[in-house]
Amino acid sequence: MNPASFFTPANLSAASFDYLLLAIFLRSRSEALPWALEIAERATLFSQRDLESLRVYVAGFSPDAVGGAQAMQLIHYIRGWKGTHFYVKGRMIIGEMVQAYHLESVIRCFVESCAVRDHRAHCFRLIDSPYFPVAPRRMYEHIHPEFKHITPLPERGIYQFPCAYMLDWFEAQRDHPASIRDQIQAAGIGKCCDVCPRFNPDNFERRT
Repeated sequence: MNPASFFTPANLSAASFDYLLLAIFLRSRSEALPWALEIAERATLFSQRDLESLRVYVAGFSPDAVGGAQAMQLIHYIRGWKGTHFYVKGRMIIGEMVQAYHLESVIRCFVESCAVRDHRAHCFRLIDSPYFPVAPRRMYEHIHPEFKHITPLPERGIYQFPCAYMLDWFEAQRDHPASIRDQIQAAGIGKCCDVCPRFNPDNFERRT
């Protein structure tokens, strides 16, 4: 692959569909640069290019437990550096914007799912209603913030919800013209949930 042609936004965007994510960062004066480079050089894809006075690095990570752990570590180091950005599913995410925090959180969740025997135990949740899945938690608002993420068990568990990570903030709209699955998909994209290889809105279903 020609490095000069590869480093265009169009090519990086297209290539991002083949990886969990592409991380692009510049040579930095940060003391963490050697650690960041050590992680990047172990990625499935690693390339670099000198652009005038700048050296640009690109690292692409595989969509598995190893790649996810490497990506999470690298994001932690470079997210706040000037010029850092990421490509995921064809989209560019600026490192200093809030979406980069979502990206790191989603990848962390994916890596945790790779550590369990059955990823469904980590990812799926049973809920009583997709329209008010967080309503039962409001009774816990008086609890110390450290414990606010306690999730009460549903009474009946009528629906299978495909992404436990989303349940802290997602509520489907009953009268929306889009299906619940499409609402899950759209909301997931908004907070980078679709970066997770396990994210599949079609796993939302009513249990029989």
